[in-house]
Amino acid sequence: MRKPESILFWVNDKLPISAALGLALQQIAFLGALLVVPNLFVHDSATHLGGGGYLDIASASLIACALSILLQTLNRWGIGSGYYYPLQATPTVFAVMFLASSSSGGMPLAYGMVCVTGLTQLLLSTCITRLRSIFTVEIAGLAVMLTGVATGQVGLKLLFDVQGAAGATNMELMVAAFTLFVMVFCNIWLKSRVRLFATLLGLLAGSALAAGLGMLSSDSVRYIQAAPWVRIPNLPAFGWSFDWNMVWPYMLMGLAMSLMSIGTQTVAQRTADADWHKPDLKAYGRGLRAEGLTHVFASFINAMPQTASGGAVGLAATSGSASRYLGYWVAAFLLITALCSKLIVLWLAVPAPVIAALLLFLSAFLLMAGLKLVASRMLDDRRSLALGVGLIVGVSHQYIVAGIEHPPLAGFMALAGVTNGTLIALVLTILFRLGASRRTTQRFSLDATTADDLNLFMENQGRLWGARRDAVQRAEQAVWQAFDLLAHSRRISPDEPWLEVKTRFDEYALRVTFVYSGVALPVAKTTAPSPDALLDDPEATAHLTAYLLSRLAKRVQVRQRDHIAQLQLDFEA
Repeated sequence: MRKPESILFWVNDKLPISAALGLALQQIAFLGALLVVPNLFVHDSATHLGGGGYLDIASASLIACALSILLQTLNRWGIGSGYYYPLQATPTVFAVMFLASSSSGGMPLAYGMVCVTGLTQLLLSTCITRLRSIFTVEIAGLAVMLTGVATGQVGLKLLFDVQGAAGATNMELMVAAFTLFVMVFCNIWLKSRVRLFATLLGLLAGSALAAGLGMLSSDSVRYIQAAPWVRIPNLPAFGWSFDWNMVWPYMLMGLAMSLMSIGTQTVAQRTADADWHKPDLKAYGRGLRAEGLTHVFASFINAMPQTASGGAVGLAATSGSASRYLGYWVAAFLLITALCSKLIVLWLAVPAPVIAALLLFLSAFLLMAGLKLVASRMLDDRRSLALGVGLIVGVSHQYIVAGIEHPPLAGFMALAGVTNGTLIALVLTILFRLGASRRTTQRFSLDATTADDLNLFMENQGRLWGARRDAVQRAEQAVWQAFDLLAHSRRISPDEPWLEVKTRFDEYALRVTFVYSGVALPVAKTTAPSPDALLDDPEATAHLTAYLLSRLAKRVQVRQRDHIAQLQLDFEA
């Protein structure tokens, strides 16, 4: 694990107080802006609540978010990934929660069944390592890409559909452009630590410009003035209820949130490690466990179900911070905000163009982070088709929902939201695995085989497996050296002039085995042979090549059984 150059504060670096305050306020500004989600649910649901009901739900959601951050960053007792990535409210859960609230159980059922979502995540956390061939890096990359696309779509909708009006005014476009310019300028052209607070400065500058142009509504100002500074929330706001008929939809919600969690944590892991090339599956499981416990707790205090915030992770990354200690500061601010009603309603008054600029800024980083994850893997037609269809479905789900009349299927598509593309890609990946063997065997003639033949064979296998390109290229070099040595070493029986090449792939390890009739190579030494030793050694070429192979491969093993010899090379994939 190596610290990236763009990161100023690494995973276990403690933050200076001044930097911690600024970064935490920046995170609160982003997460607080998404408090509009429980506000939308309250107003769109069949239950009409006063301002107190909304404040109770918002406070409960903030408390649940703070708990999830503490569990993730503490990383104790097998709970928590050890990385900073918070949860955020999301409108993709509205379809299932509306379905529950419209039944006889009402709002207590809508929030009570969230425990099923948490239990689903807890269940997945126990078997995530066994499903590594399904939850691949490219699937996680697609989830991150779709998160970036969805974030940008929300920003554009806020900008061009302000309060239901058709299009944005010149003034709103100017405020959004100015906010985005400040963020970009601070992030790209400033080399000081001011870069850490690029989005916070952009939000403040954009809000100040909007206020100066009279874009703050008088109703919002009166709402803020009427809200009390300190208010103890009434938890739970509705109570708790359970219905077996609603188990399946909430389990599906848990699966969708788990996919988003995997994608978000992949970004967190990649951000923190310059040498990252494969995900830490055990951290995946610990992270899902923390989210599952949070949702079980959220169901009893009537908090909104929340998904892993790729935007918050991207925001921290662009600010140069991967420190988990940021989580303690953010959790403390979230708890303070949960008890301060005036701060809760303050974010509802932030002008839509300012929030839109923030979301567009973050969406660009998320989109490219996901694209890098996908591009890091070699893809064959099966994987390309699965990802391509998933991407199309993910960015076009609103058209699919509008054209589906069957309620259960339409409800599923609306539930998944931006994650439906990931779900489709996951299903297609499982389907296309049929007939795609993880073990291959091919025989090569010594006289008719060239380096291009072996390289083409390894590249085709790499695409089929979805292996890393650099790992396959390293394997190609080692495989050709081994083949060339064996072909000219007189160790292969002249009566059977062929080499059988066997490959096996298990997602994070690649094994290439040469089987031939003849004499095995000498065991590779851990140190390079000296020049004097090579001069006196009749098998100098064999010993030197065996040593070079041990440097290219993670492990080299040789076997001899009767007249059949084996050379086994293991690589990280």
